[in-house]
Amino acid sequence: MENTRTYRVVERLGEGAFGAVYLAESVGGGISRSVAIKVPHGDRAGNPELVSRLRDEARMLAMVRHRAIVRLDDLVELDGVWSIVMEFVDGADVATLLADGPIPVRPALAIAEEIANALHVAWNQTGPEGRPLHLLHRDIKPSNIRVTPSGEVKLLDFGVARAEFDAREAEATQNVFGTPTYLSPERFHGQDSPAGDVYALGVTLFEMLTGVPPGKSAMDADRQPPGRRWAEQWTWLGTVSPPLRALVARLLATDPEARPSARDAARLLGELRAVIGGETPEDWAERVISDRASRSATPPASGSLRIERSSSASTSRRGPSWWLAGGAAVLLIVVVGAAIAAAGTALYATDAPSEAPAAAAPNVPPPPAAPSVGAAPNVPPPPAAPSVAAAPNVPPPAEPVSTEPAPNITAAPVAAAEPAPAPAPKAAPKAAPTQPAAVTTPRPAPAAAPATPKPNPEKPPATAPVAAAVPKGSGTLTMSGDVASYALSGPAPRAGVVPVGTYSAEVTLTSGTVVQVGGIAVREGETTSVKCSATFGRCQVK
Repeated sequence: MENTRTYRVVERLGEGAFGAVYLAESVGGGISRSVAIKVPHGDRAGNPELVSRLRDEARMLAMVRHRAIVRLDDLVELDGVWSIVMEFVDGADVATLLADGPIPVRPALAIAEEIANALHVAWNQTGPEGRPLHLLHRDIKPSNIRVTPSGEVKLLDFGVARAEFDAREAEATQNVFGTPTYLSPERFHGQDSPAGDVYALGVTLFEMLTGVPPGKSAMDADRQPPGRRWAEQWTWLGTVSPPLRALVARLLATDPEARPSARDAARLLGELRAVIGGETPEDWAERVISDRASRSATPPASGSLRIERSSSASTSRRGPSWWLAGGAAVLLIVVVGAAIAAAGTALYATDAPSEAPAAAAPNVPPPPAAPSVGAAPNVPPPPAAPSVAAAPNVPPPAEPVSTEPAPNITAAPVAAAEPAPAPAPKAAPKAAPTQPAAVTTPRPAPAAAPATPKPNPEKPPATAPVAAAVPKGSGTLTMSGDVASYALSGPAPRAGVVPVGTYSAEVTLTSGTVVQVGGIAVREGETTSVKCSATFGRCQVK
């Protein structure tokens, strides 16, 4: 007997090159529960190689058991498209948290320790044939690590993972999968091993602690102390704990043999966390992540249905049995459709994982159209999949204040940014906070403007980019950070959409410090940002 279930889509959580992830409610049997469904894009759903990779991802998740690895619920055909149903993990991914600055030392170490333990288990887990799976994630990065409000850590997105088991469908290839910033040197040459995942974890840990990744790729010499652009970050790590700096350097070693195993890394991270003071990971998560995990009463468009058309236990390559479920599907869609259109209830999204090969284009493809209901004649298709939703309209939490009692800890100043069109001004004398300030790449503005948070003298919200079209011969200039007031010289008196040209500014920071900023070059159609920090008493041009 066929096991037919229906999933009501609540919202799109995120998407990558291969597919989209939706938050949905499993309907049926008198029990409704939240799940996450990974669905291939419409143009990918018929690609045999990509579908095989999706099915292999589900099989790998089914064979691995660890508290820090997202749990598989089922592999099903929903309206004729193979999809993965997983546990829904509420909270925020590390990439989202880093938008507000570095993560305190103890929580950062706890997150890395959990991921290292998960990597060890994934490599050594026994498969159905009685031998180790040798599972490699191959895309460890902040956006694939999620933290719940209670402090749980989950590793997501096994879309480019590989393992050794007889039921694998996808053929092994020489393609280099992953994100270039986090790829180890040997992986650029197609050499996969557990040491590659350990290296990516090292890059992620450096970024969590300092707020910036140590360069764009493994070819950057700055990934070993004393570095050049990141020299002060490496110095700060040594000030917090010399063994901590030494461990991060080992994780980022060029030679795979010089890196610790995942198990050894987990043990060393745990030992460091035990002796370093500060806020506990649980208290930090409850304080910082709870607000981000909250939901709004005004959801994006939602309510479409995805109906299981074949046995949920099946993992064969056969197509769906439309003739058994087609009539019931039509009746269900007609009855429920009107209620969905009227209700439209849903929840706000948090960022979800994404996966893409290293060479994938940065443009994110649109979400997939809802798959066809079936091949039966006169059967209308189900409602379209929810439209791409904007990032959740949730204000960022207040900047975490480190409570670490370690003596004489000074913070690394803002690291030098990538070369800009015009030289950045010299830094004014710096204060000594307890956590390094982060330099983050400007992120795309949400479709809906976020609610204005209360002023925070330690970290005011960043100024959103101007959304209006930029006239010819003009560019966009933004002033953000700890800016109390400023006087702008040049072709325009205020920031915003301004004529092309070179500007200078006299900026009064929230601390009362006056900073002179020169060489602010505005080019046609481009955005030039001036970000100021009262903590370090300076402004940077990006």
